Amino acid sequence: MTGRIFISYRRSDDQSAAGRLFDRLLQHFDREQLFMDVDTIEPGVDFVKSLDEQLANCIAFIAVIGPRWLTARGNDGNPRLDNPTDYVRLEIESALKRDIRVIPVLVDGASMPQSSDLPSSLQALARRNAVEIAHHRFVADCDDLAHNIKRALGVATTPSPPVQRFVSPSAPPEEVSVKTLARQEEVHARPSWPQILFSFKGRLSRMPFLIGLFFLVVLVVALEGSIMFALNSIFKGAEPQTEEVTKRFASFEDRLWVIMTISVWWPSWALILKRLHDLGYGWKALLVFVALDVLSVVVNLLGYQEIDTQLTLFGMGLAVVLGAIKGTTGTNRYGPDPLACEAV
Repeated sequence: MTGRIFISYRRSDDQSAAGRLFDRLLQHFDREQLFMDVDTIEPGVDFVKSLDEQLANCIAFIAVIGPRWLTARGNDGNPRLDNPTDYVRLEIESALKRDIRVIPVLVDGASMPQSSDLPSSLQALARRNAVEIAHHRFVADCDDLAHNIKRALGVATTPSPPVQRFVSPSAPPEEVSVKTLARQEEVHARPSWPQILFSFKGRLSRMPFLIGLFFLVVLVVALEGSIMFALNSIFKGAEPQTEEVTKRFASFEDRLWVIMTISVWWPSWALILKRLHDLGYGWKALLVFVALDVLSVVVNLLGYQEIDTQLTLFGMGLAVVLGAIKGTTGTNRYGPDPLACEAV
C-alpha cells in the first residue's frame, strides 16, 4: 500500500483512545504508514507546514471524535473549532480538500456532530459515514476499521493477529507492541479490593463503591461494639456502678468511636475520590468530605456528640448520593470507564 494513514485527534478529549487506536492499527499496517502528530513532528518544526506535507502523502484520514470534540473551548472561552487556526480544524480542512478517504471514528460514546454544528469549512465531514469504536469491543472494532480501510483502498486483507498476553524473551520486537499490551492491560484489568480500598488513582463505578462503603461502616460498628462489649463485661465484674464511673466509661466509648472513625479515613477517602473521578471531579471535591470528617471528630472531642452525629449522617448521605449518580461515559482524564472494564 502506497501512502499513509493520518490519525487526527484532540489531545484534551480523545488522546487515550487515539493512542490505543494507533497501537492496534500497527497490527495491520507498517509503522511508516501511520502518522500521529504527537510522536512524528520533531521539536521546532512548523506545525502547519508539517501537517500539509504529511497530508500530501496520505491516502486515508481518520478523525477521532470524542465526547468533548465539538464543545472543547480555548483559553478565550470560545469553541476551538470556531478558531481558524485550531490544529484539528486545519487538519480536517486540509483532508477534505484532498481526494482521500476521510473516516470519522467515534470513541468513548461520542455522537456524530451535525452539519449545522460545524464551521462551513468542516460541514462536509458530517456527510461522511462514521465508525464507532466501543470500549467493550475495542480490538474487534479497530480490526474491522483496518479491514475496511484496506478494502476501500484495494489492499488484500489478512486475518488480524491475536493480542499476545505473554511474549517469549526471544520473540522479535515486531511481533508485539509493548504499548498495546500495556494499555490493554490497564483498561481491561479489574481492580482488586486492596486497590479499591487504598488506592487514590483511577475511577470506581457505583456498585463497588457502595459495597466498599457498606463494608467500612459495618467494620467500624462491629469492632467498636466488640471492644465495648468485652470492656463492659470486665467493667461490670470489677467495681460497683457509680455515676462517675459510668460517665468515664461513656467518655471512653466516645473516644473509641473517634479512634475507629479516624482509622478508616484513608480507605473511605480513597473510595470517595475514585467515585468523584468517575463523575469527572478531583481532589477539590474530596475536600468537602475531608472537612466533614475532621469537623465531626473535633466536635466529638469537644463534647458535642449530637452535632457529631448530625455531621456523620450528613456525610454518609452525601456518599450515598455519590453512589446513586451514574459516572461519565467513556474515558475521562482520570482513566478508562470502569463499567467498560467490568464488561470485558
